[in-house]
Amino acid sequence: MHRLKTAFRAILASAVISVAAGIADASAQSAVRQTTIVYIDGTKYYVHTVVAGDTLYSLSRLYGVAVEDIVSGNPAAADGLRPDMTLKIPVKTGVAAGERPEQKKRRKDFEYHTVRAGETLYSISRSYGISIDTVLEDNPSVDPSQLPVGGTLYIRKTDMGKQQSAAISEEWRTYRDNMNAVAPDGYFYYIVQQGDTLYSLCRRYGVTEAELRSQNNLSDGLRAGDMLMLPLPEGRKAVDESVHEFDIEKSPAEAPEAPETVAGYGGESGRFRRTASWRPLRVALLLPLTKNGGTAVSGHYMDFYRGFLLGAEDVKAAGNSMEITLFDTEQNPAKTAEIVAGGFGGIQPDLIVGPVYENELAQVLSYAESHSVPVVSPLASLGSTRSVNVFQMSPDGGRKYDKAAELFDGSREVTLIYGESVDRDFESEVLSLLEGRRFATHKYVYEHQSVVERRERERARQGIGNPNVPSGPGDMTYLMRGGRNNVFVILSDNETEVDRILAAIASADISLRTRERTVPRFVVLGSSKWQRYATLDHSVFFSDKVIMLTSYSARRDDERVRAFDDRHISDFGSMPSLYTYRGYDAAVIFGNGMFGDIEHSLLGKRYRPLQTGYTFERRTADGCVVNTEWMRIDHRDNYTIKVE
Repeated sequence: MHRLKTAFRAILASAVISVAAGIADASAQSAVRQTTIVYIDGTKYYVHTVVAGDTLYSLSRLYGVAVEDIVSGNPAAADGLRPDMTLKIPVKTGVAAGERPEQKKRRKDFEYHTVRAGETLYSISRSYGISIDTVLEDNPSVDPSQLPVGGTLYIRKTDMGKQQSAAISEEWRTYRDNMNAVAPDGYFYYIVQQGDTLYSLCRRYGVTEAELRSQNNLSDGLRAGDMLMLPLPEGRKAVDESVHEFDIEKSPAEAPEAPETVAGYGGESGRFRRTASWRPLRVALLLPLTKNGGTAVSGHYMDFYRGFLLGAEDVKAAGNSMEITLFDTEQNPAKTAEIVAGGFGGIQPDLIVGPVYENELAQVLSYAESHSVPVVSPLASLGSTRSVNVFQMSPDGGRKYDKAAELFDGSREVTLIYGESVDRDFESEVLSLLEGRRFATHKYVYEHQSVVERRERERARQGIGNPNVPSGPGDMTYLMRGGRNNVFVILSDNETEVDRILAAIASADISLRTRERTVPRFVVLGSSKWQRYATLDHSVFFSDKVIMLTSYSARRDDERVRAFDDRHISDFGSMPSLYTYRGYDAAVIFGNGMFGDIEHSLLGKRYRPLQTGYTFERRTADGCVVNTEWMRIDHRDNYTIKVE
């Protein structure tokens, strides 16, 4: 126990040092003039986030406005500026603000669009397939949140059809987030959804219609995609940018889409209704806490549950509510079927997370497809499941090497290094990547260092040796000569052997640098299994520039991971595991997603609750929505780690 507490103190001390370093870095920043412009009550403002060293005087010089004008729009600034404070700074029109006088746009370069009733900047951008930012650049006098019916917009012809709908939606959300950064106290900006009415908004946010009209120009009626200023719900002090409650739905010009069908798959759902913000999200969490009726509780799945609870806390902090009911599947398909047959205890779940084993999924999917409920498979890589209701969090095996494609594009010499033991799965993956391409092989055989040194002395005495031929079975120097750009793939699955091969590569590198004064060019592609090897010398990863592709990464040098670890230690008295992190990710992504993004199947948008990223795509082979992101970990020779 004493050693455990000492370790925790060391970890926490490390965290404090890192935070202090972060503050020091921030103080070295210099103010950068922002280009983001928002419109508030018909006036243009820059949105500026204060950094250490900013003063009212320096900002007035930076933006070319009087100090009084900044304070007038930001009364709290009169008491002093704080890092991360958000200011709205009035835009000084003319050349000083970086603007060019607006000129009549030529017909040959632009479409002239007359705004019709019911149209918004969002719907117009989508109909032309053009970036909102481009439209605003070409129409600098237009308030994007209040388009006047009958007004004219210039639409750049060369950019029409270039922007995807998802990107336009993200631009509009970004604009809303910038507006929220400078919203008056007690208010937030909301994007009107398809189906919203004045009555429904008044009921949801506790405001009268007269108050709603007084804060917003509704002379043209309420239009999907309009941006309104609304009072914050009672008890909330701010809008969290991670909340997807205010996402855009379909533009009015679009016809409602029919439920998605995938031929040959069970069920016809796949389009899910978002959970109303005024009620809690009901979650059925299915985990194999015990096995076949036993009493021993699985530490892995208890870790997942703890992470899920911490994620639910963050969903609640973001303004949404979750009710979690935990079911023990006992790692038994019959038990899972019993839970389903019992109607999940009568809770009528909006979201099902689990089970974690694919052989238990069929029982759950029969319920999910008939009730249009999404099912999250948090850990399994699915092979036989065919359903549009399933979301797989583990990355798609077919996309594993997407982030390392340059290693096998023919620009590098690839050498497969074998030992006495072979990781056949890893070998199969690499050989499929190399199909039709040239590569070399090397068989490594361990020799004691004394044997190597004795042979080298004898070769030197006799003056013999071909530098392009190995002096012995453990020699790697010949692989690195000739200025080639090398990729070494170590295919052994024996921990001791991997350690020796890595050491031999590092030794060859040092030998060539010191004796021949050449700098070998190489990287080593390794297996993610190496991270679990207890006796492997991980410091050699840096000298050998080891690259790994892993389904999950959570390193404590990442600020979010470190904060989460400290929180877990405080709440549960232990360090989290990879199961804990995945549980947290599941709760945050799908807990928040059920209040917004789920209606778009979460497709194409990147989520990153901690360090690992998730991007979901629908797999055509089976209809499942699958995470496509593998994490690439690069160990650099300057002893830093890059995570992509």
